[in-house]
Amino acid sequence: MKPRRIASLAFALILAAASVQGQSKITLKIASVAPARSPWDIEQRALAQEWNKITGGLVNIVFFDATALGGEKGVIQKFRSVRPGQKAPLDGVIFTTIGMHELAPAASLYTYSMPFLIRSQGELDFVFKAHDDRLKKAFRDAGFESLAWTNVGWLSFYTKDRFANLDELKKIKIASAGLDSPILGDTFRAGGFNIEDIQAAKLLQALKGGNLRGFFGVHMYAYVTGFSKTISWALDTKLCPVMAGVLLSNEAWAQIPAQYHPEMREAIASMKVRLDAALEDTDRAYMQSMIDEGVKPIRPTEAELADWEAKFNRDIEIANKTAPGAFDMKLYGELRSLLSTYRDRE
Repeated sequence: MKPRRIASLAFALILAAASVQGQSKITLKIASVAPARSPWDIEQRALAQEWNKITGGLVNIVFFDATALGGEKGVIQKFRSVRPGQKAPLDGVIFTTIGMHELAPAASLYTYSMPFLIRSQGELDFVFKAHDDRLKKAFRDAGFESLAWTNVGWLSFYTKDRFANLDELKKIKIASAGLDSPILGDTFRAGGFNIEDIQAAKLLQALKGGNLRGFFGVHMYAYVTGFSKTISWALDTKLCPVMAGVLLSNEAWAQIPAQYHPEMREAIASMKVRLDAALEDTDRAYMQSMIDEGVKPIRPTEAELADWEAKFNRDIEIANKTAPGAFDMKLYGELRSLLSTYRDRE
């Protein structure tokens, strides 16, 4: 390499370094629903280190436990309590379908989580790819940049009492585990479920009290939180995905120099790939850990699942009338058609 070219390259590097040093450090405060020491928690902290490296130390991330802030509902209230012109106390969130629906109802995220609609990780990835532009626009219009979509697990039910079918499950008094949502509770109630609204922070106490007989959630959350120690039975099948998204406010994303955006997106895409690839194994591992502790799995047959699907489809029609706006039935039809195309190819 010629001396003049070496000198030019060195000068460019010096200018780039000076530019970073001249900027104020950016600290992103992100509320996350990821349980401590879970795969999600490990990956999000690795992402923080990678973003810091990509930006030459410019961007730092501080994570806050969403449960300690009042759950997804409490975090949303903190965003909405901000007065015009006032900076929000948080810059972003890692939320499940529930919190993301509250932030951007126009995205109709509950529709993507209808029981028996999406049946595998491959189908979910296919849908995410096909609807990426639609979802990004819905969240940008609501004030957020969506950076990643993934699956934290498959919705399941965990109970103290055995159930042999859907009708028996509906008679058991259950609550949500880390999924605080009036819409979700109202939807289940409209379908005939015996749902009790309990704050996430008070769920363990309620389960130990005896009046509450179970909860719904995902295997990871049930085991990592210790809630699984309070129950005897766990449904072990894929009803529907519980999606998670990584969102930054438009303002927070805009303050990061655009030159770093592509590599930051690549880093978070790699995180998603690792999480998705490991989900099947981690789900099996959490289920086996619960079994080792005495929990008995309930695994419906194909015929029984067909009956569940027919009844859930009927319940959705009832719920849509009871809680209008929770589901977008036009979008539901489009998703069914899209997935039919995918299944024909497989």
